[in-house]
Amino acid sequence: MYVIKNTATNKYYRRLGNQIHQYVGIEDATVFRKWKQAQQKADILHAAISPIGEQVNFEVEQHKFYVLKNRNDMGYASNVSWNAPKEEAKTFATEEEAKHEAINLATTMARVGVELSFKVEEI
Repeated sequence: MYVIKNTATNKYYRRLGNQIHQYVGIEDATVFRKWKQAQQKADILHAAISPIGEQVNFEVEQHKFYVLKNRNDMGYASNVSWNAPKEEAKTFATEEEAKHEAINLATTMARVGVELSFKVEEI
């Protein structure tokens, strides 16, 4: 997986809409599956900022991300579901964060009588 880093601030690109974005920590960065796609977006960002005199560069970094796969079915945990498609899965920047969230989700759901368990999967 690839992310775009703003070298001036050491923050990462996050797409919010068509022309709207912000720079955030790695855990909230927009993830690109292909290097070429990320590099094209980085080039567009650089071209948009260069004319206004900002000395900002963007670089594409490869980074491991983790998702939670529902052991009871083939779905993944997202922000709104525990059986979402993989493309909609909530991503975690570290394996430890993902494991912690898996425990929290399973514990919370057990309190309301739903038995769920997740395994951490690297993407």
